[in-house]
This record gives sequence, structure tokens and C-alpha cells, in this order.
Amino acid sequence: MERRLAAILAVDIADYSRLVGENETLALAALRSFRAEVFGPTVAGHHGKIVKSMGDGWLVEFSSAVEAVNCAIQIQDRVSGHELLALRIGVHIGDVVHEEDDIFGDGVNVAARLEGWAEPGGIAISDPAYSSLDGTLTPSFDDAGQQELKNIARPLRIWTKTATLGRPPLQSVHARSSGYSHLSILPVTTSDERVDVQELAEGLTGDLDDKLTAVRWLVVAVQEQANPGDYTLKIALRSRGDRLRLEGRLFEPMGKQIWANKLEGNLADSFDWQDTTGETISLEVITKMLDAESDRLARIPVAERTAQECLVRGFMQMRMSDAQSFADSLTTYMLAMEKDPNLADAFGEAIWTAFAGMTVGLEIVRPFFEEHFQDWVERSRHLTDQSTILSVAVALADFQSNLDAAPLRNAIAGALRRNPSDANVLSVSAWSAIWCGEAETALDCFRKFERFGNFHPYSVPAKGGTALAALQLGDDALAISVAQEGLQLSSTYPTFHSILASAYALTDQPDRAEAALTKYRELVPDRTISSWKAMNDYGGSEGGKRYFEGLRMAGLPE
Repeated sequence: MERRLAAILAVDIADYSRLVGENETLALAALRSFRAEVFGPTVAGHHGKIVKSMGDGWLVEFSSAVEAVNCAIQIQDRVSGHELLALRIGVHIGDVVHEEDDIFGDGVNVAARLEGWAEPGGIAISDPAYSSLDGTLTPSFDDAGQQELKNIARPLRIWTKTATLGRPPLQSVHARSSGYSHLSILPVTTSDERVDVQELAEGLTGDLDDKLTAVRWLVVAVQEQANPGDYTLKIALRSRGDRLRLEGRLFEPMGKQIWANKLEGNLADSFDWQDTTGETISLEVITKMLDAESDRLARIPVAERTAQECLVRGFMQMRMSDAQSFADSLTTYMLAMEKDPNLADAFGEAIWTAFAGMTVGLEIVRPFFEEHFQDWVERSRHLTDQSTILSVAVALADFQSNLDAAPLRNAIAGALRRNPSDANVLSVSAWSAIWCGEAETALDCFRKFERFGNFHPYSVPAKGGTALAALQLGDDALAISVAQEGLQLSSTYPTFHSILASAYALTDQPDRAEAALTKYRELVPDRTISSWKAMNDYGGSEGGKRYFEGLRMAGLPE
């Protein structure tokens, strides 16, 4: 008998007995598909372990409440709108006892009661679980107060996330749009019947789904058979003793193989190998697809591109995040707006990109900002309920004009509540948090963004944001380390150099500070402290003042 503290996720399919009674064949097929394509891979991708299966429900053990809640949210997002299945999920941290093939204890009992308390499509978590969450997850939950739970001795404070009924998940919105690429991920296959190898295969499937779904211009689905017209990713996991070999292949929509790779590993290091392998494959697949889609879009005459295709190209053009990247993206977003004046994401991305470019000090962005920025804001206000990105962007524009941070903070919290795992939402929310003086919230968002690796078009500015948040919070060593990592991705993104200049100056390294500032001023020659603060003074925060003081010490003119 083994006792330990764990986070337990309890999940149940609502009204499953009724579904079986009405159409057993259809219900069982839906359950098998959900288990193979959504539940198993998502659980394994968050390093969860299914410890008990009740046919229409499961108990899953995690070492972290953050992983358990992230997993719960992603499962509900991926099953949202399903024609048959609606889930109830509960999460609690507590003692559990493993005995033979069963699990007992406070953690299990409370999680099970919370699952029963949740509404179909919703999540209920205990106060201990809520207290363990970071700033990207807490906005998703409402305080339901102290509640009496059946057979639980003391009242328990409960936090709930309601079902997203009536609002299709992001991927469903994308699926209806022309211009977005589609990728079918076939579940990782293995002929090895050992439980740990089977779980590794599911974990790899979940990791790939998690990372690739975060790519804004890509519609991803894990499914047993690829849809015609999709890119298709096929992965086979082979094993001999403890030796592992993973073979991956990517096929374009017409069936031609455009990528293949083999990766070796050892079962004894399966968790670490799963993480690095998922990252490697995702990076290579996205790089190959990004090149293929960039070439495809480049061959389409501008006049014949759809608004969504222009939006996708705008994302892609931000890969290097240099001055020309900003200008190219803004030009392309404007084309998207012209083709579809109601494409909310195009306005949101344009507003955010223009503001970011001006904050960095890129003169090439100034014409967009001065001639179009406010017009974009006013033309798109009525569309904010259609785009989480736009809701934050409009609040950011209002903050820039009236310096009232409260509405922007509320917009950030609302964005994280609606889409806490979307890479673009995390990036835009994080930068907006920095700009209104909330560096801790920003760092939480950027750290969560890190799981998407370096293949997202916003990976470069996300690195810069992580370094800047660290500097504003006083962690100069982290700021310097992350900024140096970022320079390996792009040496022409000015923020890396300004952060290094400030951090080196604040840590009494004047020669390095001067050298970093020189590189920054080669990219942004006319910047001064006063012009910077006039555009954005980081909400007057102490962190912002610290950043400016470091730049002043490094030699940036007043």
C-alpha cells in the first residue's frame, strides 16, 4: 500500500446511460473515438496517469494541479460542441492510497464529488487546487463559495468553470474558414503491448496535438483516418527491450511525403525523451509546413487570396520580428481587412502589431500607427466578442489614450478565461500585461507560451517579453540569459539588445551595457528615454522605471 499527495482529476460522461439506451452502437463508437483521439492523448500529454476506468468515467492522477487543470480545460475545449458527449470534471489535491489495482483516499473522494457537482461541459476544482494555479489559469474560474459535498466531513470552497455552450472552440471557428491549413495527426502506433510503451505512444500523440494546435494558422485534429485534403502526420513507435525508435512522416494534401525523421531513445528516460521528441517533431513539422504554405500563398496572386489567407500570411511574416517583418505583416493585415471588413482577428493582430512596433521604436511602423491605428480601433469595436485577440487589442488602444489600466487588466483576464491555452492569446495578453505594469502576470503567460517551443511565429517576441518581465521583476540574470537565447533566433529584434543594455548596466557591467546599447541604436537610431515614455511608460510601474533607469545608465539619451 502506497500513500502520497497527488492531484486527482475525475471525469464522467453526463447521461451516458441514456445515450446507450437510445443508440448503443453510436454511443460506444463516440466513446471509443473520444478515448483514442482526445482523452488518452491529452491526459498523457500532460503526464497524467489513468488509474481507474469505470467505462463512462475515469480517475487520473497528476503530480501537479496545474497539469491537471490544464488537462481538464483542454479536454473540455476539444469536446465542446460534440453532438453526443458532454463531460463533468472535478479536480482536487489530496492524499491518495494505491492498493493493487485500485486507488482510495481524500484526493479521490473529493475529486469524485466535485465531478458530480460540476455542470455538463464544466469543471469544478477545490480551493487547494485553485491556490496552486498560476495567473494564466485563475481567471478561468469563478468562486462558488463554501459548499457541502456528500460524505465529505467539512464544507469546501469550490471554484468553477462553466461550459462554453453556444461558443464554438477556436479550432471549430478556424475549420469553417477558408485559408487555414489542416493537419490530421494519426495516433502514434506501436506493436509493443507493454503498458509503459502504450502510455508513451499516447503521450507523444497528446504532445503533438498540444503543440501543433497552438499554431494559429493551422487546424489540427487527432483522428484515426486523415481527411482528404489535409496534411497528414504519421508516427510509429518501435521498441526492442528498452531501446526506442520513433519514425515520423509528413504528407502533403496530395499525398506526397515532404518530411521524414527517425529518433532514438531509451525507455528508462521515457518522460524526458517524450518531451524532447515532441518538441523536435513539432518544430520540424511546422518548419516544413510553414515553408510549404508560405510558398503556396506566395504563388497565389494578391487579388485572388482570401481574407483568411492574408491573415495567415501576416502571422507568418512575423517570424524574424525585425523592422521589415512588422511592416510586411501590417501591410498584409490591411489587405485582409479590405477583403473582409468583419474579420475580427485581422484587426486585432494589426492593432497589437502596430502598438508593439511603436513601443520597440520602429520608424517603419509609424505611418501605420499615425494613419490607421485609431481607425482600426473604431471600425472593429463592434467585433470584439468575435475575437479574444481583438478584445485585448481594443482595450490596449484605449489604455494608450486614457492611461486607465483597469479595463485593460479586465480584458486580459477575460482573454485568459476564454482561451488560456491559445499561443496568440498568451502572447498578446502577456505583452499587454507588461505595458500596463503587470509583469508577474506577463511572466506567467510567457512561461506557459514556452511549451510551444520556437516554431510559433511569435516565438521571438515571446522570448523578448520573458526577458523584459524578468528584468522588470528584478531578475537580471534570467533577463540576460533569455535575451541571449533570443538572439540565437533573431539578432535583429531590437528588444533583446535594449534588455541586455539595461540589465548589464543594472548589474554593473558598463562595457557590455554600452555594446548592447550600440547594437540597439543601430536598429533604432533615434530613440530617447522621453520619446519612449511618451509612447509607453509601462503603466508608470516600478518595473518600467527600473528598465528605463538601466537604459539611462547604459547611455540612452534622455
